[in-house]
Amino acid sequence: MRRAILVLAVSALVLANPAPARGQESLDPGLIDLCQDAFLPDTNGYDLCHDAVASAQLLQPQLGMLLSGGNPVLGTASPIGTKFRFMPRFNIGGRVGFGRAAIPDLLDYPENRGDPTGSRSFSITVAQLDLSVGVFEGLRLGTTLGGLASVEVLASLAAIMLPDGAGFQGNATGVGLGARVGILRESFTAPGISISGMYKWHGRVDYGDTAEGDAASFEMDMEALSLRAGLSKSFVSFGLALTLGYDSYWSDLAFVISPPPAGPPVALPADAGTVGLQTERWSAFLDFSYIVLYFNIVAEVGWQEEEGLTSSREDEFESGNFLGSLGIRLTL
Repeated sequence: MRRAILVLAVSALVLANPAPARGQESLDPGLIDLCQDAFLPDTNGYDLCHDAVASAQLLQPQLGMLLSGGNPVLGTASPIGTKFRFMPRFNIGGRVGFGRAAIPDLLDYPENRGDPTGSRSFSITVAQLDLSVGVFEGLRLGTTLGGLASVEVLASLAAIMLPDGAGFQGNATGVGLGARVGILRESFTAPGISISGMYKWHGRVDYGDTAEGDAASFEMDMEALSLRAGLSKSFVSFGLALTLGYDSYWSDLAFVISPPPAGPPVALPADAGTVGLQTERWSAFLDFSYIVLYFNIVAEVGWQEEEGLTSSREDEFESGNFLGSLGIRLTL
């Protein structure tokens, strides 16, 4: 057990070290081509379009990390199995997650190309309900070694609460479905180990409003594939869980660019359609649980792989950040 915990802990520290992260990232070619087709280089309109593209590319993994979350069953990696024969067991939980993001300032964009663009940073909150249902008990390898190949069905319902004052238009909700496969059920002598996958769909996020005078706006939806490997162990009234994650995010995007001081709004893509954006990130999470009978009160901290983008005026921005959440889980 100690060896398994040590291996996963070392892996989490390796992932959490910024040194091996991919570092500086370039703008998505499909998105920047929109700017090259619509605006002449070395113009304020092209710079604004560049920064709108950078903002969407920075925001996608930040929102995606909150949408995907960390441990799919807060506080534990141990498969729950079934009660008697085919009677399922349930994990029911709720959590509130917190994160921060920073993007170029698209709302008060400078009229002169020599002026700095500035930045806007803001906090984002997500509220999520989680459900896991045990559908297969799994195989027993020994007296305290069970749960191999056990199966749980996972589901979630989330709402991302976006700050109105930062330029967002309303909030967005999403759902997720997936499964968790057990490798080892937690016992007195053994930790819980499992792997899981979830697919999540999220509603449209609107940023900026050119009709109200903002220099640029964009809209994006979100889909995410989240893969997790976890290990957990409880100690009387307390529990620890380590989770390593890999996420892939997809969005359909549309932009409106209105260069100051009085440029006409330009919709991108020009055919009023959308253009796709896909990013990938590694992450690591640590859960601390306080156990009271069937209830677990859980605090989770997480880190997402960092990557940087440069604005049109050479300002540095980073996507990837720390995530915190608080929640409670009931096991029946």
